[in-house]
Amino acid sequence: MNEFASFSGNAITLVRYLPGPIERVWAYLTESKLLAQWFSAAEVGDRVGADVRIELGANGRITAYEPPRLLEYTWNEPVKASCGPIFDALVRWELAEEGDRVKLTLTHSRLPDNELLAHGAGWHTFLERMDASLDGHDPAPIEPRYTQLKSEYAKLLGV
Repeated sequence: MNEFASFSGNAITLVRYLPGPIERVWAYLTESKLLAQWFSAAEVGDRVGADVRIELGANGRITAYEPPRLLEYTWNEPVKASCGPIFDALVRWELAEEGDRVKLTLTHSRLPDNELLAHGAGWHTFLERMDASLDGHDPAPIEPRYTQLKSEYAKLLGV
């Protein structure tokens, strides 16, 4: 799962093919117990307008909710020590069945320029962890892989 994110303006897009079925992948995006395995302790509401609270420091509100194919929410990081706060970015998860796999398209848009590198490497790291969890493996530790990917994304972005 080494496919790098693509960047367009202030948006990052990653596409992954994960083991299905689609309802299982949806559960990994919306159920607290499963989110904690690969991402962070989090609570994701079950309707448009509901809250999203992610323990790693982000929160938002659901703007699109169409189980098991589409989940979109605002992304706010009001306390950000390194680059300043993030307000009203948008995270969009799209799922589509392709045989026995699920195509996951993650788009994180409306990010400040100085956050593209960190979020590209971060989402790449977390999606590797999600894939491992879906395959029944313990995900690798976050920090070593994130550090490696951040360096690779810096080269990719020329920063």
